[in-house]
Amino acid sequence: MSRRTSVLVIACVLAAFAAAAVRTVHEGRAALREGDEWMLRGKPARAAFSYEAAARWYLPFAPHVADAYDKLRDLTADPTVALAAWRAIRSAALATRTFWQPHARDLADADTAIADAEAADPRAGAGAGDTTRARVAWYRARLEPVGPHEPAIALAVLGIALWLGGAIALVRRGVDGAGQPIRTPARRALAVIATGLALWALGLYLA
Repeated sequence: MSRRTSVLVIACVLAAFAAAAVRTVHEGRAALREGDEWMLRGKPARAAFSYEAAARWYLPFAPHVADAYDKLRDLTADPTVALAAWRAIRSAALATRTFWQPHARDLADADTAIADAEAADPRAGAGAGDTTRARVAWYRARLEPVGPHEPAIALAVLGIALWLGGAIALVRRGVDGAGQPIRTPARRALAVIATGLALWALGLYLA
């Protein structure tokens, strides 16, 4: 592969990643604004749902993610939506885990708060126990995270496979010996790469 071809491939890959990152930030900010609008309308439960969506559009160091968690934590001070806010925090944290757990502290705090709230409910589930401590332990055990959804994993893996396949096709068929792009094959390869990145991001979002 010529130097020019290598530069072209690298540029295409970086552009695809940049496009995915831009979309993630755009959607996250939009969900965050939507949550703020629901708050202005006096609908904190709806706001919690939107803030959870913003947190799910996860990108490392993206400001909208931290803002979403902060706003959800603020909602936990409202007794009418506290439990829903903690559950939104937990759901967002679990949805964005891959090989590591982002916002592990938020997840741990949510598990504790949810277990305490559920244990204090006089309608606690059958078999939860006769004491508050026993009920807290029972609910904590039920909150132990399970593995990501298998369909979501399959979607993410398919996305990675398409991205790699598209990159290989771009190198082997999308450029000629002089390093010039061959329009139709290059476009098809870039479309496959873009589709793969989109499926990968969707799989992570749904996991």
